[in-house]
Amino acid sequence: MAAESYFWTKKQDNGNVRIGLNDSGRDDLGQISFIDVPATGTKLTNGGKFVAVEAEKAVTDIDSPVDGEIVTVNQKAIDQPELLDSSDENDNWIVEVKA
Repeated sequence: MAAESYFWTKKQDNGNVRIGLNDSGRDDLGQISFIDVPATGTKLTNGGKFVAVEAEKAVTDIDSPVDGEIVTVNQKAIDQPELLDSSDENDNWIVEVKA
C-alpha cells in the first residue's frame, strides 16, 4: 500500500524525521488493533516494507515513506495501538528515522 497517503513526516530539531499516521490513514484503516514495527536499527527504503497493520477495515503491509534508519520506536503506540487513532502527533507517531 502506498505510504504517502497514510503517513505524515515531520523533521525534528535533531534532524531526524518522525513518521506518524495521518487522517487519511486513520480513515482508510479504521480502528487499529495491532501494528508490527521493525526494530531500532532497521534500514528503511522509500517504497519498501515498513509496517504491518491489523485494523477494522484492513489487514495490510504499508510501505515506508522515507529512506533512513529507525533510531526510535514509539513503544507506547505499539503497546496501545488505539493511540494511533489520535490526531495528536505526540501520540500517533510510529518511528523516528535518521536519514
